[in-house]
Amino acid sequence: MKQFTIGLSGHIDHGKTSIVKSLTGQNTDNLKDEIKRGLTIDIGFAHLNKNISIIDVPGHEKFIKNMVSGVNAIDSSLLVIAADDGIMPQTREHFNILKILKINSGVVVINKIDLVDDEWLNLIISEVKSFIKNTFLENSKIIKVSTISNIGIEELKNEILDLSSKSRTKFDRGVFRMFIDRVFIKKGFGTVVTGTVLSGKINNKNKLKLLPNNEVVNIRSIQTHNEKVSEVEMGSRTAINIQNLERNKISRGSHLSDEQFFTMVDNAVVKIDLLKDLKHNQRIRIHLGTQEVIARILFANKKVDNIGLLKFEHNMICSFNDRFIIRSFSPLITIGGGEILDVNIEGKWMDRKKYILNLLSCKNKDGIVKEIINYRKKNIFNEQTLCYHLGMSKIILKKYIINIDDILYLGDSNPWIITKNQLKNNNDNILRYLNNYHIKNPYSNGIIFEQLNQELLLPELFLKKIIDNLCKDNYLKFNNDLYSIYKFKIQLIKEDQILKNKLFKIIDDQNFQTPDFTSLLKKLKIDEKKLKNLLNIEFNNNNLLIINGALYFSKKNYLILLESIKKYFKINNSMSISDFKKIADTSRKYAVPLLEYLDKEKITYRDGNERKYNKK
Repeated sequence: MKQFTIGLSGHIDHGKTSIVKSLTGQNTDNLKDEIKRGLTIDIGFAHLNKNISIIDVPGHEKFIKNMVSGVNAIDSSLLVIAADDGIMPQTREHFNILKILKINSGVVVINKIDLVDDEWLNLIISEVKSFIKNTFLENSKIIKVSTISNIGIEELKNEILDLSSKSRTKFDRGVFRMFIDRVFIKKGFGTVVTGTVLSGKINNKNKLKLLPNNEVVNIRSIQTHNEKVSEVEMGSRTAINIQNLERNKISRGSHLSDEQFFTMVDNAVVKIDLLKDLKHNQRIRIHLGTQEVIARILFANKKVDNIGLLKFEHNMICSFNDRFIIRSFSPLITIGGGEILDVNIEGKWMDRKKYILNLLSCKNKDGIVKEIINYRKKNIFNEQTLCYHLGMSKIILKKYIINIDDILYLGDSNPWIITKNQLKNNNDNILRYLNNYHIKNPYSNGIIFEQLNQELLLPELFLKKIIDNLCKDNYLKFNNDLYSIYKFKIQLIKEDQILKNKLFKIIDDQNFQTPDFTSLLKKLKIDEKKLKNLLNIEFNNNNLLIINGALYFSKKNYLILLESIKKYFKINNSMSISDFKKIADTSRKYAVPLLEYLDKEKITYRDGNERKYNKK
């Protein structure tokens, strides 16, 4: 059976701690001040059996921060109301917190029934029914108890057992995650941390990432309900003994997770539910997990107060789908809460505002995931980085992606995940850039990959993938390490065309004894830059062969030479330099570089001082 955690809530002195003691025999008040004052200050923990944990929280308004830390990971709620007091301010505040955190099951406990008569008790029950109407507790049991007289305790215990057997709706990310609520030193063992496992599972061989320290830590041992175990999973109240970690490096609010997953964030897009008004740029307190961080809320639209951007004063640990509580900076009042939609968004404020409102328009989580993917213009997600960003395993991610028609996978082992809109925009940007490049550089055959990458600033492997696809679809072409528009061809002006014809007449006529660069300059009577440009154009157009940067041969003559070599080897097994000089009608000055080029092109290969033909 999976472990189950139920959390108590309610006003101060309504008997939450005494109920836990009656149910379990354990006193969750452990601090000296708690015992001395009879007042719960910090969260306390007990267990009903091997599978059910109970979290006790303080009821005093000064300790709401601790209360929120306690209920962040519960499966169900036990709302305690004293019969002699009825519904009090912290009853309301605690109940609002439970609703904001989307706790969806629980029990209402009317405590101290021995202190009131039946008429008063009926009035309180009527008040409670009105209070919980149209909430998650509306159809829950209302159990009357007295811890002094031990009335109703067994019924309450049975109801908790029944709740624990029902299916739960907690979000399992498929990745281990736990906020730390207590840290202590155990003699002979070292640092021990406790918390409720929010998702995934671990065994004592796992390595974990500790935030905010951003350290990788090793597990020495794991306990749940005071028993040593080899593995714990989602819902377990867990104590982890961490190897070689100093006590002062970790505290409540720290976070353990699988390596790579989760990070510190400085902003988050949030959808919120408000109990009181919240102003743009207002300073507020955010309670998430066992953390408390000061932030400011920025609304994307003055008329829309249910979505905005949180900017944290100190980086916070949060992720997609996390729920949180908002309290005013001063005085300390719960004013709302909500859900994290996305984190660490970048861009100009106008772009971010548009994105935030797009997220608000999404009808479900699938739509939100699509918008998250689509917003990234440069930092394109691959499957692994998207899992890290959303804080979920590949298996869980696929459950979202599978329902989105507009999503494309590019690649195999770790594919890029993009929307059709993203692909179209990137394709358009590449084609637009190359078209503009050709207009500005009419005598250049294209650009190298690095130049394109520097302009577009996309992940290198992603850019390579979409360029390859554009080449396959005949939008681009790749030749001599250069990318260009598929139909692009250098168009020489009339003057340059005449010059080109003169150049090739010289090179063709000289066959394989062509003039060097200086001689070509003299013969053509043009400047050095113009000749270099013309030679480069014709080389890129595959009309000219340039060997060692100094020998120029026409492609037409080269193809004729290849046929002559082929015929030679039909009746000969090898070819000497002397033989080649006769075939090419050239001197040694040209023959040796030409033969080396033929070897490089795998037309021939060297065998001692002779060449052999490379049959294909």
